[in-house]
Amino acid sequence: MKRLTAVTLALISLCFIGCQQPQQQENNNSIEEIHLETSRKSLHYIDKKDTPELVGKKSFYVSSYSNLYHQSGKSKIYFTVVLSLRNTSPTESLFFTKIDYYDSDGNLLKNYLKKNLEIKPLGSAEYIVEFREKVSGAGANFIVEYGAPHELKNKPIIEAINLGYIGQHGFAFTSSAQEIIQ
Repeated sequence: MKRLTAVTLALISLCFIGCQQPQQQENNNSIEEIHLETSRKSLHYIDKKDTPELVGKKSFYVSSYSNLYHQSGKSKIYFTVVLSLRNTSPTESLFFTKIDYYDSDGNLLKNYLKKNLEIKPLGSAEYIVEFREKVSGAGANFIVEYGAPHELKNKPIIEAINLGYIGQHGFAFTSSAQEIIQ
């Protein structure tokens, strides 16, 4: 009888432990870079001096909603942000020379490229800002610059995918890049 009671209590304890919500990670006020699948063959980091001469260099502003207000501005929803860079050309490589992340006040938080990034034809790259990053604010953004050795026929797709949840309701939306005319 004692053994049956002990086994029953152990099973009930395991059920309660298994049903608990996971603990929230500590607030992290730093910007972390997570680059997915860096070993992919479509990506190649090269020294700036080894980059071919680029024509038609362009700069883009990409909104990044790392957090937004809800409930009359009393609470914030935090988002994971994925900056997606896609080369739509079946024949030409793209060279990204700048990927910088700024907060709502326009302060540089992270320079993602130490070297230039070559994305081969039909390749893509992703950069992630974790949802636990709390310093950038609702007006955060990326500045992205790219070029190619000759005029491009096919323009790349540059966008941010913002992913968040409230309770059990998840949602996502995209932010398209806006060209910066200089």
